[in-house]
Amino acid sequence: MEASRIKRVEEMEAILNRWNGLAEEGEKLLEAMEEAMPELERLVAYYSSPDWNKDYYASDAGEFPEDLPQGVLSQDAVFDLLTLLRGLVLMAQSMNLRIARIP
Repeated sequence: MEASRIKRVEEMEAILNRWNGLAEEGEKLLEAMEEAMPELERLVAYYSSPDWNKDYYASDAGEFPEDLPQGVLSQDAVFDLLTLLRGLVLMAQSMNLRIARIP
């Protein structure tokens, strides 16, 4: 048997195994994100609500305990998260187009 053929099959087997692993990880991640979507919707609703404004100003006035994490009251945190998520969606759409073009 030609060494080059053996090497080719080994390389293709490694690629197949890598992509099977990536696909399994991606599927788990997407399922977890889908399951958590109601939480994201709640977060976005909170971020654009009067409650967020009240909490923001209360935080600014030092009304919350110092040891309370308040990253959600950052003016950019939720926006940055949504921007990141939209970027991931665009990456997935781009990959879908590339996969569709594979003969």
